[in-house]
Amino acid sequence: MNWYQVFYWITRADSVKQFFDTFSNIFSWFAVLMFIGLIVCSVGAAIQVSENRSTTDEEDKKDSDIRSWQKLRKYFAYVFYPCLAIALLTWFGYMATPTKKEALLILAGGGTMKFLSTDSASKQIPHEMTTFVLTELKSMAKDAEVDLGLSTTKDKILDEAKKMTGDQVMERMKIDSNFRKVVLSQ
Repeated sequence: MNWYQVFYWITRADSVKQFFDTFSNIFSWFAVLMFIGLIVCSVGAAIQVSENRSTTDEEDKKDSDIRSWQKLRKYFAYVFYPCLAIALLTWFGYMATPTKKEALLILAGGGTMKFLSTDSASKQIPHEMTTFVLTELKSMAKDAEVDLGLSTTKDKILDEAKKMTGDQVMERMKIDSNFRKVVLSQ
């Protein structure tokens, strides 16, 4: 394994995710616009057919207005389907690409757990040390979630309450029933 490549791609992870985000948005908008164009052309052709009151498809094919609506619809379809495919691929790339923090957590956690589970010397490590490492990994994961903005409202309220004095907590509990419920449940 080439560690230079691993750390290169970890440092580039946010840029790659941003690339996928930008292009997924662009191609999604193009796909939506082309789909609207397809609908407009279909409705336009249907209105033209009803105005002509033609009885057969042969008569419809001879009418230049209907042919122009159908030709325009075909052009929109030629652009719509590739845009839709590219939009779906870039959305998948956006979802599957981890951020730099997520990639570092995956690398550190995966490497540590692989070492602890396969190394014969690690089996001689005392149980307390293994428990400590697992606790630290869980703490790192929790810190990463907070950094990513995934912490729950309950955690935010509890953190806020820890920073307040007793009088401030009592005043806030009188005002905010949600705050009171969370603090009293702890």
